[in-house]
Amino acid sequence: MSLRVTGFLGKYFSGRGAIVWPGLAILIGITCTEFATLLISGIQNTTERSIRGAVVGLLLSIALAVGIRWVATSLGMYLAILFFFFWDGGLLLWLTFSIVIFSALAATEVSSLVRNWYLGILAVWMGQYAFRAGIDAILLVVIIPLAVLSYILGRIIYTLRERSQFAVSQMEESREQNRVAIERERKNIARDLHDIVAHDITVVAMQSKAAKFANSGQAAMDAIDIIAKLSTETLHDLRLMLNVLRTDGTMSDSSGGSADKPAATTVYAVQGLQIFSQRLKDSGFSVTSHTDEKISELPRSAQTALYRVMQEATTNIIKHGKREGSCDLRLEISGSNAILEMTNQIPKSKPKKGDQPVGGIGLIGMRDRMNAFGGRFNAEVVDGQWVLNASIPF
Repeated sequence: MSLRVTGFLGKYFSGRGAIVWPGLAILIGITCTEFATLLISGIQNTTERSIRGAVVGLLLSIALAVGIRWVATSLGMYLAILFFFFWDGGLLLWLTFSIVIFSALAATEVSSLVRNWYLGILAVWMGQYAFRAGIDAILLVVIIPLAVLSYILGRIIYTLRERSQFAVSQMEESREQNRVAIERERKNIARDLHDIVAHDITVVAMQSKAAKFANSGQAAMDAIDIIAKLSTETLHDLRLMLNVLRTDGTMSDSSGGSADKPAATTVYAVQGLQIFSQRLKDSGFSVTSHTDEKISELPRSAQTALYRVMQEATTNIIKHGKREGSCDLRLEISGSNAILEMTNQIPKSKPKKGDQPVGGIGLIGMRDRMNAFGGRFNAEVVDGQWVLNASIPF
């Protein structure tokens, strides 16, 4: 209930509402007393001043109510009432109160033209009032300071409120930008973790099976060597990712002195093609590869994106490709694009549901990486082969 009341008050009593609604309450209250006098005494027995006060109060209330939406119209109506009903010294209460409330309302108008127009015509009215009100013109000594003071205070409060609202909107915009940036970074980190860990764990799993069913001790040792190397690389990569997540960035890498640098630190596309070609060979695939050395001229970020795509594609080949089948990896420049093409054979038997990576996290991540650089990504089965194409503008 308190939140509902707070929301209601904030909606209707903020800005010019803080001027209009209390002003209307006072105007309507005074006007009701004048009409009550008319009803009780009758028009014949009521003074002209009371009748005039009731009419003026009603008109001022209507003019002020209009001001909640259309300030310029409200001010125009008020100035017309001033010239028509307040040309002499009568209705002092109405005059003083209306000058204060409408001058404060004028201060909330955004357009400086409307504000200046109001002040100018108000000054003209005061000039003619000085001549026509006679001895009552002495009231200008009170009316002018009140009008100026209410306008200045209203303008100061309105300006401070606008600045406060602008600061709040800037903070909300900044908060939203931070939220989007955090979400984007979380997505990038999740994608990198998937690419790194999924690839290495897949190779480790395949090599574990190879070691288990190896026909010779040497084959088993080779598989174990690959597992040991990949385990070290995965541990190093996870340390790097966790270091990014730490706000103080103090997590150290105990393996920093290793001569065999992990793959994640060598995020160059050319070296990546060599690394993943070897991974596929170690997993029993027949691999052919071709690399255009001009790829090394790509920005580091673009090379990292291509590297991660190769990494994820290699994981998919190891998981879903035909055992001991052929693979072709090509990384070259074609026109204004750097193009990565990876082709592998797939099993002839009908794949089980989910065997082919037609829309998993990996493919989504690869497509996102290419889209981030204005590139393209496509992966599909063509004539019994899984064909992946990725391109980045060169």
